[in-house]
Amino acid sequence: MAPLNNCSTAPLLTKMTNEEVSLKPIVKDVSCLSSSESMDAFDLNHNQVSAKEAQEKTAPNTEDQSHKPRRRSCQEINARTRKMIFSIFEKHLNTNLNVLVLGQRGSGKTSLINSMCMALNQKWSDKARYCPGRNHVIDECVIHKNRSGGKVVFADTRGFEDIHDADHAVLILRYVLEGRIPAKCIPCVLLMNNELIKKRYHRGYDPNKRIDCVLYVSAIDEKPSQRLMEIVERALATSKHTSVNRVPIVSVATKCDSLSNEDRSRLEMSRGILQYSLEHRLSAGAPDSMDLPPRKVCNYRCELEPFSDESANPTSVEPSMDKDSQLLAVWREIISRTTALGGDKRKRAYSTPSSSRPQMCSCLPFRFDYKRLRSGSF
Repeated sequence: MAPLNNCSTAPLLTKMTNEEVSLKPIVKDVSCLSSSESMDAFDLNHNQVSAKEAQEKTAPNTEDQSHKPRRRSCQEINARTRKMIFSIFEKHLNTNLNVLVLGQRGSGKTSLINSMCMALNQKWSDKARYCPGRNHVIDECVIHKNRSGGKVVFADTRGFEDIHDADHAVLILRYVLEGRIPAKCIPCVLLMNNELIKKRYHRGYDPNKRIDCVLYVSAIDEKPSQRLMEIVERALATSKHTSVNRVPIVSVATKCDSLSNEDRSRLEMSRGILQYSLEHRLSAGAPDSMDLPPRKVCNYRCELEPFSDESANPTSVEPSMDKDSQLLAVWREIISRTTALGGDKRKRAYSTPSSSRPQMCSCLPFRFDYKRLRSGSF
């Protein structure tokens, strides 16, 4: 299996507006903080920086006062991030962006999908349905749809870690990643043996159903599921498609508000946070492996109806600037990982690389040549 391709900075399309191109790394205004305070600020990529670093980055230049950067708040950064994400989805997405959400039971996968919609639209809606009575199923929910037919689809999974036969689970997950098994056929596929699954679904292939990114979710207050990680690792390694072998993986640790600051600091200092990162596990054997901790988020919470499992009062969910920063960082990570990966042919017929032009991106089917991207701007 090829080593995981990690992209720390997301690229920016050069055809964007002048306002988007002129964006520079900005930090939260920390001029009012005292030296004894340890409050963290955020840069434009929603990475936490200490107050001291933020002051150094925003300190006025004594040599040239005319080029002093204007300090922007976290709320302004969130607004610009939403505008940029919508601009990418509207202008440059020509077909489906499929994200497979994996994680053990009770890790908060459905809440994370709805919370990411909340962070993007600032309005709560049950995009992902809560179905506690259905154990083995994949529910597809459309998060965004543009005018040209491009869609952002999240596939919410349940019960992969509970499949008794590991080989059976690996084969099903591998075919789901390759776009061979439709989501509605999962309950029937569970009743088939491996030979029947291969006979029926091996020739079936839908390029618009192929998974472009895996969002692996873990609850930080529980032990990570090593069995599920092993199943995902085997499914990626046994696939004969290069795009599946190198599919981007974004790990997210939910329920961060359930731990105290001391417990979180102790977990990070002992490097225990890395055991929740699937991409760190996959890249551990690589010679140039590096620490890839998961994105830590706090999901929104909405009271559910006891019989319908739907939100009782969606208007009661108020936007939170800190939660939006964490969730928008996951959006940025998904976009940066999928647009930075190159490889084989993808969904468009005219995206095949030729000798006269550079190779096109193999993940997101954007109408653009990604050799012309400028890194570090988005």
